[in-house]
Amino acid sequence: MMMKFNGIWLRLSAIFQKEHNEREMDAELRFHLEMQIEENIRRGMSPAEARYAAQRTFGGVDQVKEDCRETRGIRWLNELFQDLRFGVRILRRNPGITGIAILTLALGIGATTAIFTVVNAVLLRPLPYPEPGHLVYVKGDTWGPFTSGREYTAWQNRSQTLSQIAAYMDRDANFIGSDQSERVSCATVTASFFPLLGIRPIVGRNFALEEDRPGGPQAVILSQARWKRDYGGDPSVLGKTLTLDGKIYTIIGVVPERFQVSDRYRFNYDFWLPLALDVKEVSLVRVVGRLRPGVGVEQARSELDTVLQSTLRKGQKRHAVVTSWQDEVGGDVRLSLLIFLGAVACVLMIACANVANLALARAAVREREFVVRRALGVGQLRILRQLLTESVLMALLGGMLGLALAFWGRDLLVAFLTTSLPMLDPIDIDYRVLGFNFSLSLLTGAAFGLAPAMHASKTPLNESLKDGSRGATEGKAHRRLRSLLAVSELALAMVLLVGAGLLLRSFLRLREIDPGIKTDHVLSVTIDLTPSQYPTTRAQAAFFQQVLERTKALAGIHSAAVSSDLGLGGYRFTVSGGTIEGSQETLQVDIATISQDYFRVLGIPLTKGRAFEESDREGAPGVVVANEAFVRRYFPSGDCLGKRISVEKNEWMSIVGVVPDVHGFTYDPDKVPVLYRPNMQDGRSHMQLVVRTAGDPLQSAAAVEAQIRSIDRGQPPHNITTLDQEASDFLAPQRIDMWLLTAFAGMALILAAIGIYGVISYSVSRRTHEIGIRTAMGARPSDVLRLVLGHGMLLVAIGLGIGMAVSLALGGIITSMLYKVSNTDPYTYAGTALLLALVALLACYIPARRAARVDPMVALRNE
Repeated sequence: MMMKFNGIWLRLSAIFQKEHNEREMDAELRFHLEMQIEENIRRGMSPAEARYAAQRTFGGVDQVKEDCRETRGIRWLNELFQDLRFGVRILRRNPGITGIAILTLALGIGATTAIFTVVNAVLLRPLPYPEPGHLVYVKGDTWGPFTSGREYTAWQNRSQTLSQIAAYMDRDANFIGSDQSERVSCATVTASFFPLLGIRPIVGRNFALEEDRPGGPQAVILSQARWKRDYGGDPSVLGKTLTLDGKIYTIIGVVPERFQVSDRYRFNYDFWLPLALDVKEVSLVRVVGRLRPGVGVEQARSELDTVLQSTLRKGQKRHAVVTSWQDEVGGDVRLSLLIFLGAVACVLMIACANVANLALARAAVREREFVVRRALGVGQLRILRQLLTESVLMALLGGMLGLALAFWGRDLLVAFLTTSLPMLDPIDIDYRVLGFNFSLSLLTGAAFGLAPAMHASKTPLNESLKDGSRGATEGKAHRRLRSLLAVSELALAMVLLVGAGLLLRSFLRLREIDPGIKTDHVLSVTIDLTPSQYPTTRAQAAFFQQVLERTKALAGIHSAAVSSDLGLGGYRFTVSGGTIEGSQETLQVDIATISQDYFRVLGIPLTKGRAFEESDREGAPGVVVANEAFVRRYFPSGDCLGKRISVEKNEWMSIVGVVPDVHGFTYDPDKVPVLYRPNMQDGRSHMQLVVRTAGDPLQSAAAVEAQIRSIDRGQPPHNITTLDQEASDFLAPQRIDMWLLTAFAGMALILAAIGIYGVISYSVSRRTHEIGIRTAMGARPSDVLRLVLGHGMLLVAIGLGIGMAVSLALGGIITSMLYKVSNTDPYTYAGTALLLALVALLACYIPARRAARVDPMVALRNE
């Protein structure tokens, strides 16, 4: 019954509302008809003729109603254009204030747009493949981003949730070109890789299934850059051969221009080779898949985990990890980019607060204008709309200038972040960035213009029209809002300064890491031998021995040595007659292969025993040198010299020396047990040549490279740099994070100082009469100085307190970017608060000093 009554009531209400609207329309219609009739009579028509002509002019009642509606729309547009024209005149009338406001907004909007450009390219823009939302990255939870070839094969054969699955892996190879050899980047992919990504070669074909099998035909697909560089873009390149790592490959295709793998590690390759997985061998690959329609990531993870469990031996524990490929690509830098975006957003909010303070000052100056307009019948809504139009117009101008700054800032950011970001090609300002810039400009205009506009539109008429009431009406409302904006600026600046301070402390801690080697005047050259040409350890050792002999003979070379990278760890070893506690599985060590002078070149002193000698070569008794971490863990008594050990059940070797722990360039300060072997007894195909020079190492680089090529032109040296540069590159990501956040914090500090200065300065100007009276009644300059500084520093104290509280609440976000520094580090908080307080004190002191010098007679006369 009640529902039926409600329905009747709603229908009656609709009828009454319709009748009310029609009555309003009829009243407006009668008004327009009467106005037209009067106009016709003035033109000399009789009343009957005037009425007839008016009805024909409006085309009857329906036409008149339509004209009324159009009149309303035209009136609204006319008012909007009036607001825009008036706003432009107001901005042009005050070029100084307008220019400062636009530049301030451009700085904040431009910085935010530049950061968003990078965020859009790395995190938001869909991957450049068909239906990118269906692409997933599949891995186990053991080997980082990789999985084993055996597990990939199981998923390939048994998965029902993936419509396609493919594996790929990057590798470098020695390429022998027409003029000289070089080290090139290659990707080995399964035959399903290009079809999964929807990529078709622009010339030739994709890999066939028989080419993706062990022992199959040796085929290669070129990148378009290589095709144009080496073959001039000749379509007849198909069927020609080239040599990679001593193997001859037949060219079967060319990938499209700018095709790249969306990978956080490497994404541009010169050559594409078939992966040809052999499940009998241990191999690590990266795996991508395409979900079937209607299948979610969690459903795929559950199925692939079940398949993985069925391949494990008893006692093994591993799980499948399935994530969106988009998320996998930006995983390492996602947090940093979002932190930077939040930082520039804080800078923009501080800029908005400054401009809002400026707008409040302008609104106070224009108060009489608003009062007169309201007295003449202009409504509050119209004044509010006028001021918002001016604010949005100013913000749009700042946004356009900020977009120009973003073009420049984008290139600067890319130059800074090259070592940290995946998918750098291309980072464009696309429609998302343009839409973001436009929306941000509108939002910014509304943000800084709304409060002054609302305050101005609500100015009381009676009090404002009275003489001498202006200061009183301005004092409370304006002062409160102005103080709130200043406190907000200081709190936001405090948050950014704390973040920058924490990163600075973290960076200084990283710089304190002692790599254990002397990096000055040392040239580093990497050499990878072609396995088919140097298949044995004897051949590899002989090649590097020639390199050392020829390098040492060069002018300006003090010494030279070679070393291999440390292994992946976990080499098991046995001690002959040892009494080490623990099971065999716990006796694990890293192995490095070095030449005789390695310790001398890098300035690593011997703690015990001896270094390697000429006699430590193939056929001689095996020897090793241990680091101190190895001795501390497995020989706590220190008695290790002469002890015989066997690694992975191979030959027995005697410990002949002990050296300090060498960290190298790593974030992990833990002391890892390491054994060093002489390269003449344990040759490797991958070695790093380190050369200590008398002068600038890079000046000797060309001569060293020439000597290596003279031994075998097919073994190109690469990664030619200095150890000082390697040390700098190691710190580059942390240095970039620190400098960027410090730059944003510096901008926030400057803007906050300007803001507090503006608040105190404006307050002094509005209280000139009061200060004059105080001075006339006996107040000393120090009293006035204390009065003004007290007001300013009270705002500073409140802002610092709020900023500290917010920093403590958000401190966990930045924890992963810190090294040996707590996100609640008291020294950082204290130093940051002191810095901000001193800057704010200076900003308050300038207007306070001006107030202390006020002449009471001049102040009272001006008032």
